[in-house]
Amino acid sequence: MTTSTSTTAEEFAGLPNAPVVQRRWVTVATGGHVGGVFWHPQKPTVALLHDAGASARAWDDVLLALDRPAVALDLPGHGRSSRRGRGDYRPRRLAGTLEEAARSFAPGGVPVVGVGFGALAAIALKAKFPHSVGRLVLVDALPGTLSPGLRLWPTPSPGFATRDEAAAWLAERGATDAARTAELETEQAPDGTWSWRHHLGSLPADAPTALDDETLWEQLAAVPFPLLVRTEGGPLDAVSLDRFRTQVPDGDIVTVHADPQALADVLRPLTH
Repeated sequence: MTTSTSTTAEEFAGLPNAPVVQRRWVTVATGGHVGGVFWHPQKPTVALLHDAGASARAWDDVLLALDRPAVALDLPGHGRSSRRGRGDYRPRRLAGTLEEAARSFAPGGVPVVGVGFGALAAIALKAKFPHSVGRLVLVDALPGTLSPGLRLWPTPSPGFATRDEAAAWLAERGATDAARTAELETEQAPDGTWSWRHHLGSLPADAPTALDDETLWEQLAAVPFPLLVRTEGGPLDAVSLDRFRTQVPDGDIVTVHADPQALADVLRPLTH
């Protein structure tokens, strides 16, 4: 494993009791590496998986509010994690790689939290490797519900002359917080143009593009005591919530305001 200090630490350096934030990598058996952003120097008490087209940095505000040792992972093909040549990022295909990263970054079976596409990856991880991670926490996502959340990706994406152009392109497609996403998720090529760090905007022509997986309901039903966190006004409708109650009878549902502090308050009792 290699380690370097993340620019995240510089962003928060002026805050009272600023957290120690570092970026680390682990080489995985499938090839390449998986990156993680670590909050506080102690052993992580929770691991978090972001949505499609984002990265570990998407959890910054939640982890700042949580103020607990934690690691946010870059999913394969996102952030600073390696891309896959075939462009296969289906949740079940990520489980083994994520288990290696979780075992290295956060040993001892800490809770795993996933939002959007990261929630499906978390289901696949927990179902296949039940002892490598602890309680499963899903945020605003269930199998078969991702279509609205993936309206931006995967899709062929143009190059951009500036990051502002990338932000405008996202905003036109309905993205929220497009400026921050463009700042965090673009990189500059030698010719000066900007493109996405993640692979979803430039997948190979034969890559699987259906990232949702409704068959994960069976795996979810077998997971003990999963927690579903839904935000007010979020993407989960009453039909999806009723299905969760019916098919996952030992699961819990918590409804929170759509702000980082509210989600942090739900996660805090799960950390130790």
